[in-house]
Amino acid sequence: MVAAMSIISYFRLVLLGLLVTVGDCYNFPFEGVQLHDADVGDFSAIRFGDATIAGGDSSRTDVQACRAFPGEANWPRDNEWTRLNSSLGGALLRPLPPGAVCYLGPNYDSTKCDYLLNNASSGRFYVDNAVTVMTQWPQGQTCVPTTNPTNGTCTQGGFPAYVVNVTTVRQVQIAVNFARNNNIRLVIK
Repeated sequence: MVAAMSIISYFRLVLLGLLVTVGDCYNFPFEGVQLHDADVGDFSAIRFGDATIAGGDSSRTDVQACRAFPGEANWPRDNEWTRLNSSLGGALLRPLPPGAVCYLGPNYDSTKCDYLLNNASSGRFYVDNAVTVMTQWPQGQTCVPTTNPTNGTCTQGGFPAYVVNVTTVRQVQIAVNFARNNNIRLVIK
């Protein structure tokens, strides 16, 4: 009985030792790649936010009521998106809605459309697709896959115009900063 208690006590000590080791907070290698003030340079669109804004500075008059939307005057210009993509190391994507392959035009692809029609009901399709949330419905049904490519239209609608395929903390920081500083809606998937 005493030997059994000693073994249990030993295992408790070993477990506590493991917890202490785990508690030292080792980062994964990708967590060490971070954005620093010096990285921003003259690209102010990716600078860190102002603490007074985050604290709810109600005296600001330059805050817009609505987010910028593609095509509006306050939407970032193409050269800003190009510069953002460069800052992200090429991780900026400009995907079309998945259903675009089912409509006549330059993106029509009957094989991809058949695949979409047969697999879109699977939750996995929406998890794996960069442009979708978890279903087509939050995007407003603006580009629903169809078996009749001549019937209807496909528009970007509520699908994001740009997607960042992040793999580092730095890319997350850049994407969040760019969205905040340009008053762009940010969706995290």
